[in-house]
Amino acid sequence: MILLSPLNSSPLGLMAIVGVPTAVAILAFEPPQTGTAVLALLLLAGAAAGFGEATPLWYIERGWAVLLAGGFAISTTLAPGRPILDRSLMGVAIAGGTVGAMGAWRPDLPAALDRHVSGQFDRVLAMYDSRAFGSPVVDAAVRQFVGVWEAVYPAMLVLASVSALALCVYLLGRIRGEEAALPPLRHFRFSTHLVWVLILGLALLVLPAGDWADRAGGNMVTVMGGLYLLRGAAVLVWLGAAVISSGWVIAVWAIAALALYPVTIGTALVVGVSDTWLDLRSRLGVETREK
Repeated sequence: MILLSPLNSSPLGLMAIVGVPTAVAILAFEPPQTGTAVLALLLLAGAAAGFGEATPLWYIERGWAVLLAGGFAISTTLAPGRPILDRSLMGVAIAGGTVGAMGAWRPDLPAALDRHVSGQFDRVLAMYDSRAFGSPVVDAAVRQFVGVWEAVYPAMLVLASVSALALCVYLLGRIRGEEAALPPLRHFRFSTHLVWVLILGLALLVLPAGDWADRAGGNMVTVMGGLYLLRGAAVLVWLGAAVISSGWVIAVWAIAALALYPVTIGTALVVGVSDTWLDLRSRLGVETREK
């Protein structure tokens, strides 16, 4: 399955951003059946858990989940034949645009949302401080990591939301009895035009436009970095499947890639960005067929 690992870094609860879109998709796109209707209601009930002691963050999580579900329903209705990633990105864009419109109507809303979500990271540091590991090096590393995570949590929410919608499509496929509900990783790709998001993000980071530009640019680069990392991994997996025929060699290659993960991640990122212009799988595929 593709696009699911970013769920672990979501700043919001997973039950809502997975359960609500899946339930809405079941009710909107599946034939009315008792079993699927019950499943949708159970997912909605799970997402509604904790209502009796709801905090502002609880409402933020469910509000984003509802907007995400609506955005994905709209994108699927308008472009049912488009790839999963395209529809997911469109759904996230619709949800994000709605939040932006609400922020324009209520100027205090973005700061309030940021404050409540950022409180999550303060609690993470408070939990860490309570354990008192006592190593200055570890303390500094943890605080730096949490600080970066807090700065780019909108990007991590975007990636987690795309992953949640991919999981939603997978669950719908299993309900329909499809054996391959999601395409294999080696087929993962997206529009080359998205490279302009990366270029704009890098420009905002470089230009001395203020803190807002640094944060916006950092989040744009993080989103595209995650997508290009997956695209590069897809190319490497495709190349391995095309060149290597022995299962043992593939296993050794996978273990080596995990052991040398800094090199693997860097290579995948470079390959993913390069694939925007080179389209390596098409070129190498043509050469393989000619041979």
